[in-house]
Amino acid sequence: MTKLQGIFAAMCTPLDERGATVDLGRYKAHIDEMIEAGLHGLVLCSGTGEYAYLSDAEKAELIEVGARHVQGRVPTIAQTTALSTLDCIGKARHAEQAGVSAIMVMPPFLEPPGERGLLYHYEAIARSVGIAVVMYNVPGQAAPLTLDLYRRLLAIENLDYVKDSSGDFAELQRLIACGGGVLNGADPYAPYSLMAGCVGMIWGSANFMPHECAQLYDLLQAGKQAEALALWDAMKAICLWLWGNRHGVDYLTGVKAAARLTGRDMGSCRHPLPPVPGPARHDIRMALSKLPVNRTKAERLLWRDWQQERDWLIQTYRRPDLSPPSGVKRLA
Repeated sequence: MTKLQGIFAAMCTPLDERGATVDLGRYKAHIDEMIEAGLHGLVLCSGTGEYAYLSDAEKAELIEVGARHVQGRVPTIAQTTALSTLDCIGKARHAEQAGVSAIMVMPPFLEPPGERGLLYHYEAIARSVGIAVVMYNVPGQAAPLTLDLYRRLLAIENLDYVKDSSGDFAELQRLIACGGGVLNGADPYAPYSLMAGCVGMIWGSANFMPHECAQLYDLLQAGKQAEALALWDAMKAICLWLWGNRHGVDYLTGVKAAARLTGRDMGSCRHPLPPVPGPARHDIRMALSKLPVNRTKAERLLWRDWQQERDWLIQTYRRPDLSPPSGVKRLA
């Protein structure tokens, strides 16, 4: 099996200005830039890529097109999360046939099962494919992976990795102590997670600062901790802002805004995700201005406004191509 280590970009999904259609041309160009910047792998259909808002057909196409375009230049992980085990197995087999290196599966959510159900879910998926399965610990959104359950899952063939997005550094270290390959998914303590023993990161911020993310890992691998921490001092302002800010901007829309500001236009987010307001974009611009590499000088942080400074919801209802919800009158 392909070894998963280093920085994996949790790939944004480029959409048009309405957030309606996937732009495959920009998607392939973005893949090329991430690889050329020195990143060690890519996650296709990531949460940062608006996985929750994509149709099954769009997810399948992104995985097929992405794996084909990468052509083995770096390892690829495809997210194949689904609520039912049967559906998840179907998505996992499709991703394997498409040629990805591994799959990533979030535990079921909405009405999550207990530990017995979660053990069954992961074991059935792992036995259905011949590639690595990255488990996903994100207790704020899905059934949590307890340490006891994680130990039991590691004994199953193909269940060799876990992405931890708990945001709890103590919990992350406990997972590392259990064994397996732990991939950090929380920005605020990025370098410290790697120094603590994570094999790498699945990182949304790599979409807009791929050179810095790759360099941070490479410096730590070379034992240059002082240089790595100096680089982190320039990176941490935007990473901390994305993890929580006074404007209530969520992570994935913030990442898309930062990508646009650095010249990587990923289009609009899909509704109901709102656009990033002007004051928040100012904060992002100031945080990005600290970065040392690749198109992030303050004078080059540009934003082309379309309708964001107006009330985005009202403007949506005024658009002739969309019908208002049932019972809502179209505005004049």
